Amino acid sequence: MSRTNKRQDLVEAAVGLLAEGGGEALTASALAERAGVSKANVFHHFARLDDIVLEAFEAFLMNMPSMQPAPDMELRDWLMALGADTTASMDADPALSGAYFGFVAKARTDAHLREKLAALALRVRGQFAAALGELVPDRFSETERQALAALILVAGDGLALHRHLFPDQVSSQAAAWARFVEMICAKEART
Repeated sequence: MSRTNKRQDLVEAAVGLLAEGGGEALTASALAERAGVSKANVFHHFARLDDIVLEAFEAFLMNMPSMQPAPDMELRDWLMALGADTTASMDADPALSGAYFGFVAKARTDAHLREKLAALALRVRGQFAAALGELVPDRFSETERQALAALILVAGDGLALHRHLFPDQVSSQAAAWARFVEMICAKEART
């Protein structure tokens, strides 16, 4: 198996462990066993166990198709795509969904991990702010754009949380997200 495949195996094993047992389940021994490698091999590829999960979440977030809106896309369409990508990802990979929330819970008591998650959130907010600048360059001041980017991130996290906890409430979640989008896009003409 190539180094890249082992690294990916470790990422997938870590996500599975977190999804099944939360932060306490992610140990070097459990991870090595699940991935079929030695504990030394785990730390050959990653300095800390949490770095594995961070890599998985960063790839998940930054590779969502809607993170890079198309040049001709309307703000409303981009925001709706963000909501759709979020819920589709949660539905398609419940293990990743469970791992995400297990990881966030673990970050509450781990300052290093919380710092890393804060840096990732900052990158995502920056991506959202840049998208807003491209899609509606004259609509928001820089301060408003940064605030709206933060709000989109928080609302998207809330959408993900509700989808994870209440998968039977798809219609109300979709309606709530659509209303959130309409509140932001009220001044935007429909095409």
